[in-house]
Amino acid sequence: MKNSNSYNTTPFKVAPIAIAVGSALALMSAPAFAADNQVALDRIQVIDSSEKGYKAEAPSSPKFTQEMVNTPKTINVVNEQVLEDQGVTSLEDALRNVSGVSTFGAGEGGGGNVNTSDNVTIRGFDANGSIYSDGIRDVAGYSRDTFNIEQVEVAKGANGSIYGKGSAGGSVNLVSKAAHLRGDKNSINASYDEGDTKRLTGDFNKVLSEDSAIRLNLMAEQGGDYWDNGEEEYKSYAIAPSYFERLSEDTDFTINFLHTKQDNTPVIGLPFITEQTSAALGIPEGTLPEEYWSNYYGVKGRDFEELDATVVTAIINHKLSQEWNLRSQTRFGETETKSIIHRPWPENLGDRNNPDYTGNYGLVFPKTDFSKNQLLVTQLDFIGEKYMGNVRHDIVIGAEAYRESQKTPNVDLSGYSYSKESYNPLNPGEITATGNYSIDGYSKDATANGLAAYLHDTVTLNEHWQVAAGARLENYDVDSTQNVGRGDSATSVSASSDANLFSWNTSINFKPTRNGSIYLSVANNQEPNGNNLSLNGRNAEQVSEYTSLDPLESMTTELGTKWELLDDRLLLSAAVFRTTKDVYDTIDEQLATSGEQESKGFELSATGQLTDSLAITASYTRQDAKVTENYSNPEAEGNGLTAAPDDSAALWMTYASGPLTLGAGAEYQSGNDFWRRNTVYFTTGDITLVNAMAGYAFTENLSAQLNVSNLTDERYATDYSAKGHFKPGNPRNVKVSVKYDF
Repeated sequence: MKNSNSYNTTPFKVAPIAIAVGSALALMSAPAFAADNQVALDRIQVIDSSEKGYKAEAPSSPKFTQEMVNTPKTINVVNEQVLEDQGVTSLEDALRNVSGVSTFGAGEGGGGNVNTSDNVTIRGFDANGSIYSDGIRDVAGYSRDTFNIEQVEVAKGANGSIYGKGSAGGSVNLVSKAAHLRGDKNSINASYDEGDTKRLTGDFNKVLSEDSAIRLNLMAEQGGDYWDNGEEEYKSYAIAPSYFERLSEDTDFTINFLHTKQDNTPVIGLPFITEQTSAALGIPEGTLPEEYWSNYYGVKGRDFEELDATVVTAIINHKLSQEWNLRSQTRFGETETKSIIHRPWPENLGDRNNPDYTGNYGLVFPKTDFSKNQLLVTQLDFIGEKYMGNVRHDIVIGAEAYRESQKTPNVDLSGYSYSKESYNPLNPGEITATGNYSIDGYSKDATANGLAAYLHDTVTLNEHWQVAAGARLENYDVDSTQNVGRGDSATSVSASSDANLFSWNTSINFKPTRNGSIYLSVANNQEPNGNNLSLNGRNAEQVSEYTSLDPLESMTTELGTKWELLDDRLLLSAAVFRTTKDVYDTIDEQLATSGEQESKGFELSATGQLTDSLAITASYTRQDAKVTENYSNPEAEGNGLTAAPDDSAALWMTYASGPLTLGAGAEYQSGNDFWRRNTVYFTTGDITLVNAMAGYAFTENLSAQLNVSNLTDERYATDYSAKGHFKPGNPRNVKVSVKYDF
């Protein structure tokens, strides 16, 4: 069983996953056997993730209490060593290692706005509301840096009983670095790349005594003008101290602090040439020709993005007895974002019914994002094991209480004056603005409260069979005053939504040998109205209708197998899956949760060591994601889902020999489609990106590394907006870094 008490001291036994209450009671009533026949499974030795190797022994959450090979669910882990070897510094780039995950077209539910926040789709379903940090939801929208991250975990399929309300496709969990007693360990890393990105990070762990330690992670970065437009720039600064103390033989305490600040001049899109503008300009419809990608399509003196985020987390682990442990985690977080960013928009001098497209692009409807998010959450887990004869129950009993709030002010841009009102996309020239914006009141003021209780139990019947299940009861209510409608016709509506959610999972796991498992699992998930602190509806009547509907439910069935080979250093996984999700639909002019979407397919993955020198992380997903039921528009049945390529794969391998390390890999997607109004507005086509690295250790302390991303200089789009713009992927980029360990 995996160590859930502390990652800082000698590991102790915790408990595997789950069994529904009825199943648990039935199994607990089985005849008892002699104590000397009790099943004894190996305990997991928690290893410092910074040690060499790509294979993760177990998920980090205490609710996943089995080793990875015995966890009946597809979970892809990108650990710190992979991030370091690839030179990855953002969550978006880290997720490129996981097939079945896309960051294309996920913004605003696929509604068409490219933005600078992390946008994640898993198995074809929007997962933006299912990004977690150490098991706590992070609903704020921004681009996350990995400087303070030990590993990124992607748990696929419905998992409401584990994390609560969220995505049908899965969730992303970021595991933070924390102070530990494993000795003093310090490193400084400096890098520079072709986007003129200068980056400096530091990671310092100091053991203060046999019972306490402090750790400090620092990051500063500036640059990012990869298309050399002369204006685009991203500045980030962050500090993350952590303190650990063993208060007694049975109790330890950790407090983590994170503060991040960003000051950016971003570009979220280049003009997409529509059918109407194509005729006016005399160039082909589609993405702007590559020769113009180095132009700056922004507004100088106005466009900006600022982020200020602070998170404080306190963790207490207490050993209640030989069998039971208590874990408490409490967090307060606040994230404030401010941004005004130009998005190219085709100029129409007419109206929707009588359009008159000039071929120019106007400055109307810039993207604004002003919001303040706050979070206060407490989680309490009792983790233990109970023998009844030779049947072992690994149990997690827990509760969670949380409060989330989001305030979005009204932003008035009428105080700006512009050097021109429109521009030719082939020769935009310089667009400048003078003046300033003003804020008056709020377009949204939402507060949500949640209270949940859950039970998980894994029953080990013998060395070959495990049965697991779990359940979570959750009450979620949200009160929101928000503007609905558009432009001058927008009105303020106050409404509330209250939902009682019941999520569950169950599985059976057959272990033909110690190092292998074959499992069948079924799990559900429920997503309430206002899950992301925004109530649905375009007018007051619709808002009221949506609040009366039941939560959207999804269901995932998965049949899989996992094997540890080569002295347990390599994990191979395979699974077939099917996820169905309810969606809002209209029947006889009445809203209902009667529509359905489906994603089904299979996945393969390999992670770990092929030899002492050769490491691999690889995954492949084949999926068929589509609309299966649509009562209001039957013609939509059979349509695909946005950001759900039929085939996707990721491969990365490194070879280490003495002081030299060489690495190479590729990412492949068969094509990301953007669906809207039963039409594919844009498709990327198939994309293959090749990456490589070379590292050399000059001494025990000093090393250097060269990373080349997009080695073949592929031209492709990373995102698309139905509003008239797209975002190109970065060209070939060479990055040099130097690391000093001491």
